[in-house]
Amino acid sequence: MSRRIAIFAFWLLGFGIGFVGYLSLPNIAHWFALNVPSFLNQVVIGGLISGIAGSAVSTFSILLWANRSSSV
Repeated sequence: MSRRIAIFAFWLLGFGIGFVGYLSLPNIAHWFALNVPSFLNQVVIGGLISGIAGSAVSTFSILLWANRSSSV
């Protein structure tokens, strides 16, 4: 796979996750607001959700890319 295709694939993956996250964030944040202690406000909860999702997706993507066969 060429470098440009790899960069485009990671960009597209990040865009897709960000788009879906933006659409679903209000529902997830509302659920967290009801189930998490009140000292965490909506902004902190949104940041935590975004950070966890972004780190999980990037880590999973890099692991898949690093562990693929080098003959492909």
